[in-house]
Amino acid sequence: MGKIVTARCYANNEVAFIAWDIDEMIPGCLGFDVVRIMEDGSESPKGLATFVPFAGQSNPSWTPQDTGVWPVQKLWWRDLTLRRHRSDIGRRPAGFRVRYSIRPVGRFHDELEPVPVRQPKAYDGAAIRLGYISDAVETNSVTVQSEFNGVRVAFTNGILSGQWLKHAIESDGKVFNANVVRNEIARTDSAIRAYLTGDVLDVVTSLVRKARDETGFVRLALYELHDPELVNLLLDNKDVLQLILSNSGKERNGDAWDATNHDARDKLKQDGVRVHDRMFNNDHIGHNKFAVYFDTPDPIA
Repeated sequence: MGKIVTARCYANNEVAFIAWDIDEMIPGCLGFDVVRIMEDGSESPKGLATFVPFAGQSNPSWTPQDTGVWPVQKLWWRDLTLRRHRSDIGRRPAGFRVRYSIRPVGRFHDELEPVPVRQPKAYDGAAIRLGYISDAVETNSVTVQSEFNGVRVAFTNGILSGQWLKHAIESDGKVFNANVVRNEIARTDSAIRAYLTGDVLDVVTSLVRKARDETGFVRLALYELHDPELVNLLLDNKDVLQLILSNSGKERNGDAWDATNHDARDKLKQDGVRVHDRMFNNDHIGHNKFAVYFDTPDPIA
């Protein structure tokens, strides 16, 4: 009878990638229950979020269940809620260690151990009771962090996960619409903003502060620059940085160019920040967003 023979996981500062292999097909297998285990025991083991139901079921509100209800039907999965919470605005601090348990499941019968249902039913259609059909295999343990052998990496979370963002904003007692999202992004104390920016703002800020404290220098390339916190960081440290600022294309439903960056561009120039304009007069955008740190003062002077 087929079984899982190996399992591994890898993580950055936001998500984990879990992969496993089997020695042959597992008869009756409908998928795999993938459970996160916190090494410090700070949380109970938790099945990972899944969204796609079985035939005859539907998920019109795009509310996650977990792999004990809708098992993973492939040999890999991503833990997208490793840092952020599944349905609210909470976010775990980095630095914890985690591993995963993977176990094949099939339709339940009396000879099988039942798969626990860990959350209330939130989908349409009859539930399918599942049972474990062979033993679990655990992955290696990994630390969720942004430091890797002297290299620090960070990612924004963006707003592509619109259903999560809707649920998160509504869980905070707010109405979900474009204006509310814009207001949350603009508020420096907003948990929604903290989730969307991830660890990126801290990484950029740390580079500029390092240049200030250690007589270094930073060159940045940005576009769509209108965040007051970032603009003020650039203004306050103008002597240790230079900025390449691209325009953001033509204004939507209008004829203005550089509408997103315009105010920040003028303010930075007026206050003495060295800004190189990278301008397009077509439908392209200068999408580059990076920062390069130099350990010497103003290497381009």
